[in-house]
Amino acid sequence: MFLTWDDVTRFSREIRRLPQPEIDEELRGWSWSGSAVASTTSWLLGVSDITSGFCPNGRDVYLRYVLRVKQADNRVLQRGRLVHEVFSLAVSTVKRFIYGSGGSIDGAELYRLMSDAGERVESEVFSKYDLLSREEAAWVFERLWDEAARTYSAALDRALSRSAYMALESLVTATIPMITEFPIDGSHIGLSRTLRVDAFVPPSLLVEIKTRKPNPIYELSLAGYALAFESQYEIPVNYGILMYVDVDPAAKRILVRPSLVQITSKARSEFLELRDRRKEILAYGEAPRVAERCSAECPYIRYCRGGPDG
Repeated sequence: MFLTWDDVTRFSREIRRLPQPEIDEELRGWSWSGSAVASTTSWLLGVSDITSGFCPNGRDVYLRYVLRVKQADNRVLQRGRLVHEVFSLAVSTVKRFIYGSGGSIDGAELYRLMSDAGERVESEVFSKYDLLSREEAAWVFERLWDEAARTYSAALDRALSRSAYMALESLVTATIPMITEFPIDGSHIGLSRTLRVDAFVPPSLLVEIKTRKPNPIYELSLAGYALAFESQYEIPVNYGILMYVDVDPAAKRILVRPSLVQITSKARSEFLELRDRRKEILAYGEAPRVAERCSAECPYIRYCRGGPDG
């Protein structure tokens, strides 16, 4: 989950061994001024609006943007947000400590600072997740925070062993190769101007973290971010990483399964078709029917199945 340069090298090696996807030029994000990538309506949607996997009929998008029904929270969604927050906060905290040291820090000192910081911020993080028991929130936080501390303390020592005189910026980058919550303006292709991909590894590797059960539609989320990234930066994106994080509260176990995903022409076309179908719902304002089977994790399930008051 907490990528180092060793992980990036492994993924790069795997990419080189695979056949490179043949992607139609018209399905690159930089072709936004025409072709299938162009959006014909003014609505700007988030990638998650299109690929949440909550409702196959897109009723969740209708309820959110047309009826403006407030989403109901649940334990699964809160657990997922907790994982995402700890991931981003831990990475940014490691970088802050290295920058703050001016480069005069080693792995042991970084681990000590991270441990102390974890104790300080833990209760502040817990306050946002009232549907999770304090015990569950605590072990998820502590397990992930400690993993980040151990991973990047070791990565820092490896970086220092290669060169004791690196510039500060180089030392940070040699320790942590990724940028979390990377901003992308997707407005050229009809997506939000404030998209955030979970992590970005320059020059063109996008990483998405998923805490719910694996779903093929999540691969389309990577296609959506790739299209948006290409539309803004004009750098080709052929692969992404889906990082499945399986949290088992009963066993107090967190299993991380990274999956390398080809961002093919087919995936791009399917994402764009979903985008256009969701936008048609908003343009015409007609309520999609309730799905035959609803995900228990959907924040609108009580509204659809039991009325606004459940």
